[in-house]
Amino acid sequence: MERELKLELLQDEVDRLIDLPLFASYCVEQPYEDKLVSTYFDTADLSFHRHRVSLRVRQAGEHYVQTLKTSGKRRGGLYEREEFESAIPGPVPDLGALQGRVPQDTALGELLRNKDLAERLNPLFTTEVHRTVALLRLPQGAEVELALDRGTILCGDAKAPIRELELEVQAGDPAELFDFALQLLDAVPMRLSRASKGDRGYALVAAAPAEAIRAEPLGLADEASAETVFQCIVENCLTQIFANEQGVVSSPNPESVHQMRMGLRRLRAALDIYRSLIACPPGLEDEIKWIAGELGPARDWEVLAHTTLGEAFAGAPEDVGADAVVAAANEVAASARKRAAEAVSSERYTRLILALNHWLISAQWLLGLDDAQRAGLADPAMKFALNTLHERHRKLLKRGRGMAKLDVHRRHRARIAAKKLRYATEFFESLFPAGKVRRFRRQLSQLQDDLGWRNDMAVADGLLRSLSGDAPQLAVGVGYARGYLVGGVNADQKPLRRRWKRFKQARRPT
Repeated sequence: MERELKLELLQDEVDRLIDLPLFASYCVEQPYEDKLVSTYFDTADLSFHRHRVSLRVRQAGEHYVQTLKTSGKRRGGLYEREEFESAIPGPVPDLGALQGRVPQDTALGELLRNKDLAERLNPLFTTEVHRTVALLRLPQGAEVELALDRGTILCGDAKAPIRELELEVQAGDPAELFDFALQLLDAVPMRLSRASKGDRGYALVAAAPAEAIRAEPLGLADEASAETVFQCIVENCLTQIFANEQGVVSSPNPESVHQMRMGLRRLRAALDIYRSLIACPPGLEDEIKWIAGELGPARDWEVLAHTTLGEAFAGAPEDVGADAVVAAANEVAASARKRAAEAVSSERYTRLILALNHWLISAQWLLGLDDAQRAGLADPAMKFALNTLHERHRKLLKRGRGMAKLDVHRRHRARIAAKKLRYATEFFESLFPAGKVRRFRRQLSQLQDDLGWRNDMAVADGLLRSLSGDAPQLAVGVGYARGYLVGGVNADQKPLRRRWKRFKQARRPT
């Protein structure tokens, strides 16, 4: 399993990075240079790419090595992927050499045993890379292989530059890797790498929008401690955030922004749940709030432009001016999305993610804890989960009393309580028998979705008012859409009352 931290240089400053005193001070041996030419192979219908793997043949001098790599995931901030490598005599793939290494009972194993696969392989694109490799020993003993790549991806007439830094832990504590990367970031502007060289090459072959990725289900061990579960939850949130970065930056799909924002919301909820035991550094919390705030307007305007206005203007008279309102909303949405993409691509965001992962992996929260907090972290996760769900359930019942009659401010407080209870329930769900959670979660989800929809309507109303304030000629269309929103909220009174009643009757997991 390959585990590495991948960064992209924002400017062509490879030589300056190599010449840093920080770099030289940690070198165990003299860095060496290599020239690598890699050709990526696939079938005309991209069989390997559809299986989320890449097959390349790399030439270094007179030697050839073929490598089959899975697409991988970022976990704990490190890029993890399986790779199957073998020396071959020439520049053409030898699938027979891979068949014995890839498990037969997998989809990839079946693909490799396809009789005519080798005949259907063609070269798709090439990478030409000048690589500088160095072995580093960091102050606390971690050994890291550093590979600095500069070169080009070539696909017919299309090409893309390569300016990558790969840091792979060979031995020692991975937390040191993030601390070292933060020091490098102080000297050279970089951002997190969101795609491998293979992925970037395939993008030149057949551009496809990045998928929006939902959170993976959490599977928590029954015997886990409260602290271990905290680390699992935060890593799960970060994985969802990482997985949607590319979509926010390059895909027109509004769902990518939504899912990355959901990951940030879940992360903030996890930090809030554990606040009595684990204190996140204020600077980190401020930066998490910052990036969430950069994504918020993009999500709000995209929902308005792509969903809400379509529903509001369905069947509207022509003289309402619906097209002008939609066009204006789309323009603002595009601007907000551009700002969100710039934030995710920024050095500031990179610094936040590196610092978050350093904090998580090094468990810095243990510093300064009192005996009660240490005991709480060592407690069984089930005990912590039961106490958390009890307290959050109690708070929602209190804030939601007389739900359908609450004013806007009090209903907002109830919505926040419902959201926090829902996140806590989802985090700890796997600790309970499925039958004890299913009905409670279903009723809670329906209630929270309804309250969230009402909040979306309130946000949409504010956005529409801002549109007409900036462009008075849109007043008629904006007024029509706002009227639709009011009608929808008024019609929801009885359904909300029913959902609240059903939720109160659902038993909390015990």
